[in-house]
Amino acid sequence: MFPVMNIFGLFRLPMYGTVFGIGFAIAVLTARKIGPAYGIGKDDITFASLYGIIGLLVGAKAMYFLTKLPAIIIHFDIYLQALKEEPLNAISYAFSGLVFYGGLFGAILGVYCYCRQYKVPFIPYLDIYAPLLPFIHGVGRIGCFLAGCCYGIEYHGFGSVQFPYNELVPELNEVPRVPVQLMEAGMNFILCGVLFFLMKKKKMRSGQLLGIYFVYYAIVRYLLELLRGDIIRGGVGRFSTSQIISILLLPVGIILIRGKWLSARQSKKA
Repeated sequence: MFPVMNIFGLFRLPMYGTVFGIGFAIAVLTARKIGPAYGIGKDDITFASLYGIIGLLVGAKAMYFLTKLPAIIIHFDIYLQALKEEPLNAISYAFSGLVFYGGLFGAILGVYCYCRQYKVPFIPYLDIYAPLLPFIHGVGRIGCFLAGCCYGIEYHGFGSVQFPYNELVPELNEVPRVPVQLMEAGMNFILCGVLFFLMKKKKMRSGQLLGIYFVYYAIVRYLLELLRGDIIRGGVGRFSTSQIISILLLPVGIILIRGKWLSARQSKKA
């Protein structure tokens, strides 16, 4: 739809990164306001968020590489030759994309590393960031819609979207498509609102908000994958990579909602 913005004809600004950056900045500012209620200082929130964004980028790239790894292994001789002749294109093939689940786990790991390094409690961060994760993701999916990535399957009914030609995704405008990016953005924003409501109105045990997020998103993502039309995500058999991860994530979310694991850890530290 609007993959790049020309700034006075001097340079082109990628819309996905711009939109995501705005969403991330809003989330950090919101977390800084929430943090003191959980005993976390504003500066800790800021620096933990920086660790988180580094982890997000590394994790999202690493997961994308893993989706490409089977093809690289199968055609290793061809890829090795491409790496020698056109190294930038070969590296771009392996690392040019992002996978959300890799970014999610990388971000959590990044915050955990910050907490370990500076000896601050990690578990409260789970509660602070839980409603902000779907907000950031929802804004990011709007960026996907503008960029034309993560597009939906062919669809000619009500609400279908006919994308204009996009040099980054040449096949995008061939047929009308399901606006799956906006659907996922909407589902994330609904979850963000629900989690903020629970945070304000209900007494939740540590980790339960994150557990609700995991369960909700795992189910939503599994179903939305059925409407995805891009084929770069990788998978095993009939399941995409994200569907497999969603299946594995579901019991983790249930464990967090039950709260026994975190309660046991907190009891041992008390």
